[in-house]
Amino acid sequence: MMMLRSYGTRVTAILGLAIGGLLSGCSGGEERAESPKLGQCETLLGAANVEAALKTTGGSDVEVGGTPQADVLADRLVREAKQWQESDLQHSRYTGCRMDAFEDDRISGTVDVSVKWSVLSLGVMDSPENRRAWRQANESVYVEPEPGPARMRLIAACAVPGTIASQPSDLPLQFDVAGVSLGTELRWELLSAFARSVVAEMDCAAPPVIPAALPAAG
Repeated sequence: MMMLRSYGTRVTAILGLAIGGLLSGCSGGEERAESPKLGQCETLLGAANVEAALKTTGGSDVEVGGTPQADVLADRLVREAKQWQESDLQHSRYTGCRMDAFEDDRISGTVDVSVKWSVLSLGVMDSPENRRAWRQANESVYVEPEPGPARMRLIAACAVPGTIASQPSDLPLQFDVAGVSLGTELRWELLSAFARSVVAEMDCAAPPVIPAALPAAG
């Protein structure tokens, strides 16, 4: 069983063979009530994905931070997009969920997912350099499997009502996931689930379709 106990901002997570039972909501409701942010991360990223991510860290305690609420993240992004001008190159980064796993007092692993408006426009994706780095899923979604060590990135076009005409192509959403302990498949599962959760709350004029599978290399 996975038992959750609160110590200040840290949630103690004793990992056992029955971790899936707690994270899927089959048992341990009382313990989950002590960890609202962990439960919110499960909703944002998928309970099975959070379970798998925590297992890879090898820790027994987990400290959860960020803003794991898709509607809150979407509201902040929409407000920023409505104020955006083409000369604006600085965009706020919003952490959806950050899970720091501990073994005793040592961090054994970290999983971090975040979203921001990208400085990359959809137009630059056609350059030879970007075609090598990015995989196109469809006309609105691109994936960079490894923009840096232990990272994965997704770009998605989202036309926000009330913004300037160039916003849909010149200001796409950028989703990132990072975690040294995560394999490529699990990074994708976390990243795609996160993107779907946020996009569902964005009220995009033409919502981008986040694929189920990681796009193949071209």
